[in-house]
Amino acid sequence: MARFEEGRSISCPPLFEGEAYSQWSNVMKYFIQAQDFELWDIIEEGYIEAPKKKKKKQRSENDTKAKLNSRAMHIILCGLNEEVSKKVSTCKRAKEMWEKLERLYGKEEKKDGAPSCANLLSSSKVDGVLALNEPEVSSNSCDSNSYSFEELQDAFDELILEFETMNSKFKKMISKLECENDFLLKTKLDFENQNEILKNELEISKSSNCVLEKENLDLKVKLESLTKEKEIISNNSSCHIMAKCSHCHYHGHSLHTCPIKKRKSYRIRQVWVPKGTRDIVVNVNGSKAIWIPKSK
Repeated sequence: MARFEEGRSISCPPLFEGEAYSQWSNVMKYFIQAQDFELWDIIEEGYIEAPKKKKKKQRSENDTKAKLNSRAMHIILCGLNEEVSKKVSTCKRAKEMWEKLERLYGKEEKKDGAPSCANLLSSSKVDGVLALNEPEVSSNSCDSNSYSFEELQDAFDELILEFETMNSKFKKMISKLECENDFLLKTKLDFENQNEILKNELEISKSSNCVLEKENLDLKVKLESLTKEKEIISNNSSCHIMAKCSHCHYHGHSLHTCPIKKRKSYRIRQVWVPKGTRDIVVNVNGSKAIWIPKSK
């Protein structure tokens, strides 16, 4: 009777100790999917923290995604030993943790001599050509270049993972480029509107500039005419004979505007007085009318 050894526990994840990463990643993937498919979706698609100021429905969805993310990180850390978990413990999301493990240990297996996808494809093509040309080949030669089914399966799984990661990256890049394109289109429309406004303002300024130039020319003509009149007046004033005052006999003013006469001329209050009442002779020639005292 054949005896079968006891298998792994269903509740415990497979332990990764730094070797055979491709085999461990496949088993871990199936283990996580068996726990919950949404956990594997969080690892593949990632988790983005939404802003705090949102509605209740959006907050509840964000909380469920955060719980799934922490649960997936807990399962991954339970399947790692101390040395490997130290390298990944700083990650804040399950997707970052899984990608970091793939970068650290997936590439090391390729460097150590594990068959890569390109090598497998090229070797399969060569083997197919040899099989067509040489149908009878010895078993020893086939064993030296052949790969086992498990190796081929691991390489195929690696290729699918690379394709999925590249696909997610390209989708993110396309979404970013679309957002940038929309932003550039909006800025283009804004610049076109501003350009039209500036063109209109430039035309208005040109028309106002023409009006100002015409006014400037008119003012220049007026200024020239005024300068000519000034020259004529200055020439005439040099030839003109200055007036002479008949009172003081000085040139430059007339009798009515004589300053000397204005100084001497002052008013005195005069009153009619009968003759003989005063010694001072007021009027030598005498008055034209006879003064008669007022009768009582």
